[in-house]
Parts: sequence; structure tokens; C-alpha cells
Amino acid sequence: MADLTFAVDGLDILPGEAFLTDTPALRDHAGTQPDLFLRWNRVPLVATAIDVAVHLHGFSQQRGEMRLAEKVPRSGLDLVERVRPTLALLPRGNWIERTWYDFPALLAGGLDALVAYGLQRFAAGRPLALDRLILTAHSGGGMPAIDAIAGAKRPPDELFVFDGLYGRDPSLGDPLAGLDVVDRWLGQRFAQEPDRPSALRVAYIERQTGPFSRALAARIERRLAAADPAMRDDLARRYRVEPSLVPHGYVAAVCGPWLLADAGADFDWSRV
Repeated sequence: MADLTFAVDGLDILPGEAFLTDTPALRDHAGTQPDLFLRWNRVPLVATAIDVAVHLHGFSQQRGEMRLAEKVPRSGLDLVERVRPTLALLPRGNWIERTWYDFPALLAGGLDALVAYGLQRFAAGRPLALDRLILTAHSGGGMPAIDAIAGAKRPPDELFVFDGLYGRDPSLGDPLAGLDVVDRWLGQRFAQEPDRPSALRVAYIERQTGPFSRALAARIERRLAAADPAMRDDLARRYRVEPSLVPHGYVAAVCGPWLLADAGADFDWSRV
């Protein structure tokens, strides 16, 4: 297992990216290699902790032959405007059939294992801990992101979902199953405000992910109504659900960079 190669400027690792193959945490996922994409911004060599942003991609018209590089440009994992030292991870999902991908390896603590592996490879022998964890998801990666949170030992500090809250198949049970998982996570995050600020941002298209997204918006409104009035405006910036004004395939690419720079950012749809 070869170490990653870094460019260094003085006391900092310069921004870079790499693809890895045969990731242990993803060994049960069907698909092509490489199976993990890494991107990082400027990181001090003396850093002992950094943030990690994980993105779960959606389906692919390339089916089981999808190359992970296909998902990088529209992932939203753009760290150019992000100030905090950050490692971004884009794992290749598990091909089920037709265009469908899911992320079973990230259930029951698998998300923790993936983050630990990414940090280990990036650290290259240096002590490096996780500070903030950001989980983002687009399209078919949205519901797997909720399932990953349910079994994570270290839930994310921030959750961004880009037109991905499709809900469950009604023929199999409650179409809003998983909403309580997010609501419990919200309760945990609100309890840590403002000492450790968090965020939940959802951009959705009504005809695709409207019902679940709007149900989640109602849960957020209840949390905000019960919050300290002095904190309410700031919380409302970082916890919100709103309609997307760009097509489905571009939501993550457009919104992701803004949110990685500022979790409370207002989307300026006029610039798209």
C-alpha cells in the first residue's frame, strides 16, 4: 500500500487529490476500481486534527461500469473557499442493478471505518485526529446517508442533502422511515449549540424529493421554535430546507462549494 504523495510549501501541505483502490471499508461494494477519491486543501504539517467531508453519490447511467471519476465534478467537493484544513472523501457506492447504487458498507459503523481509513492514509504515519465531520449526499445517496448516520459512532457535525430525500418505497412500509433518525440527530446537535455549531441544509426539487424534504422542514421548524430566541436567527441560517432552482444533476455541484465555505450561506441562484 503506497503512501500518498504531497506537495509541500514551507510548513504546509498544498492542495491536492488522489484516487485509491481496494479500500478495506468498501470491499463489499460491487463496482470498478479505484473506489475512493480524496481531495484536500492547504493543511499545516503540524496539524493534529482536521475536518473530513464525505460525499455519497447518486445513480449512474454507466451502470456497473461507472468510473468514480464520473462523480467528482458534480460532487460539490470543492474546497477552494474553505478555510479550515479539510480532507474530502468520495467513496464509490455499491452497484445493485440497472443504474442503482447504494452504500451498505457504510452502515453499522462503516462510515466511521471509512473516515478512519481516509485519515490514516492522509496522515501517512503522523498523528491526525478527526475534528469536524461533514456528510453530504446527492440523489440516490441521500437516503443511504440517513441510514449511515443511524449506525455511526461519530455522527456528522453537518449534513447537506442535495435533492436526495426520496423517502422509502411505500409498498415496503412507511415512506417517511428515517425521519426520526434525522430528528434525533437534530436534537443532539441543537443541544450542543452554540458551543459546537452544526448545520443541516437540504435543497430539493418538489416532484422528486418534496414530501420527505418538507416533512423534515417541519421538524426543523419545531426545533427552532423551541430554541433560545437569541439564537434562533443564527440557527435558522444553518438549519433549513429550500427548493432548488437548478436541475437535479447540478444541485450538489452548485450548492456544495458554498456550504463547505459557509454552512449558513444563502444560495445566490441568480449567479448560476
